[in-house]
Amino acid sequence: MTRRYDLQVHTDASPCSDTAPRAVVTAAVEAGLDGIAITDHDTVENTAVVERLAPASFNVISGVEVTTTQGHLLALDVEAPPPQTTPVEVIEWIHDHGGVAVLSHPFDTLRQYYTENLQEIATLVDAVEGINSRCVFPQFNRRAQSFAVAHSLPITGGSDAHFPREVGRAYTKCEGDLIDSIRSNEVRACGRGGYLSGHVATKIHQARTALSR
Repeated sequence: MTRRYDLQVHTDASPCSDTAPRAVVTAAVEAGLDGIAITDHDTVENTAVVERLAPASFNVISGVEVTTTQGHLLALDVEAPPPQTTPVEVIEWIHDHGGVAVLSHPFDTLRQYYTENLQEIATLVDAVEGINSRCVFPQFNRRAQSFAVAHSLPITGGSDAHFPREVGRAYTKCEGDLIDSIRSNEVRACGRGGYLSGHVATKIHQARTALSR
């Protein structure tokens, strides 16, 4: 049975999002997803809340979008946030704690991106996010996909949702257990990028938050 997972979703535990856990669950179920990865920035604060609110048949993966010394890394199936250090050290920490490491929008030059030690990183990382719906320009996702293919790495998809309407815009398909499917390179990225209005909404949210302090 084919399952669909959005592997990058943010809640209001991230400073760039105002989406409460209940709204995330509602949006994900309405999008017809089988599961999501909660990947707030450098925290797992809301993961347990989302798990409690989700239907029993819905899979919630504990994750983190880790700030490294280069770009961002998705740590999937971890119970605590990894240290904010070099990509190699973060990947090693994730593996030591039984998780899966995925490069997050690795070549989106409008955000944090990767430029150094790419060959070493490719030998260690478990997958590459090849469709991120917040990549404004298609070439950002295309380069990520090309990098993954060149290094025989699985390609995942995630909406990078900061607001409910974004959940499920990009997702990952698999037939069996998600984490096992990533490790065995039996996943497929689906969805679309080129979502400028989401960035505008994020900037407005951040401005409002700053003014309210």
